[in-house]
Amino acid sequence: MLEDGLQLVVEQLAERLGRSVIVDDPALRPLAVSAQLGQVDQSRIDAVLQRRTSDPIRAMITEHGLSQARGPVRIPANAELGTLPRLAIPLVDKGYHVGYLWLIDDPALTEEQVGEAVTCAAEVGGLLGERLAQETEETESTRRLVDDLLRPDAGVRERAAERMRDVLDGTAPYVVGVVRAPGDLRRLAGDVRRRAGRRTVVCGSARTELVLITRESRRDLVVRALRSAAPGSVIGLRGGVGSLGLVRDAGADARYAAEVAEAVTTFDGLADWADLGPYAAFQHLARTADGLERLCPGVSALWDGSHEMYESTIRAYLDHGANAQKTATALHIHRTTLYWRLANAERLLGLDLARGDDRLRLHMALTFADLVPIRHLSHGAAPDPDDRPSRHATPSA
Repeated sequence: MLEDGLQLVVEQLAERLGRSVIVDDPALRPLAVSAQLGQVDQSRIDAVLQRRTSDPIRAMITEHGLSQARGPVRIPANAELGTLPRLAIPLVDKGYHVGYLWLIDDPALTEEQVGEAVTCAAEVGGLLGERLAQETEETESTRRLVDDLLRPDAGVRERAAERMRDVLDGTAPYVVGVVRAPGDLRRLAGDVRRRAGRRTVVCGSARTELVLITRESRRDLVVRALRSAAPGSVIGLRGGVGSLGLVRDAGADARYAAEVAEAVTTFDGLADWADLGPYAAFQHLARTADGLERLCPGVSALWDGSHEMYESTIRAYLDHGANAQKTATALHIHRTTLYWRLANAERLLGLDLARGDDRLRLHMALTFADLVPIRHLSHGAAPDPDDRPSRHATPSA
């Protein structure tokens, strides 16, 4: 295997030079580490244990132009970061950076030793290039299978499901995920597969979103890999998928969960279709102003300029079970002010908040509005001039 060949080359170089050797991928994650020989600092230990390079070390490396280098780069010790001097050799294959080979440069490496390390780096670069080509071919094949699982043609889906069973380690139930993240989604797919295990998760449709399939038992592992690889990503999940032939429908559910996770801040960028609560009711309703009006005709007026105060008041009132005292306390206003606002809102919407049906329709519309762009049409408008308590009202609490 390529991994075994890479480890052997690294161990042999470390033995010849009498010091530790580490090989990183282009994202500065360790791919091969020799036994500890010679001096070692805490940053080296941390990189091996955590499988990543810390941000301060990355910044120091960037300052020395390593990402543009084609030959060895000596990086001096940094007392503030507690690092020893290092020799970094970019690993290049067919003109592309495929990683880095690192050596502790204390005592300083001789010219002969540097030459030996450069020769070894060329061999390692070839191995990593071969590994990358193999992964790319495998990834493209898997991506096509995932795409076929999402197609409308049932025959295409069934054939893809048969082939996918040999690719994905394990059997049902499965989890399907839809991921929205900035940057190169193909690179993200490879990153997640490396972090979670190549046969643990398959990825496809890396165009505007990433589609993932994994076993239910590997769900948390894959989510952690995603969070680490793309901290700003939005993830929608659909678990309990009984067969790979059902990936298409599950993907639609996961995509909707991702939409909810992106729109509703309480989900913190991660939503499971089974845990959407009231938002589950809106999956097949057009997430537009027209869809909002179907739930409660006239409700769009709440976002028309000066009426936004009524939207927040009614939302609080309904969220507190139409309990005026609890609502007034939550809004830090007097109950008389609350009643005045509610009366104005009723006139505006043509509803009677004493009627259960009207409250239900309005509450559903307000919940659905979290997913509709109409929420962003107006902000910071002045309150309605009619929204003032009577002269007999007690001042706001």
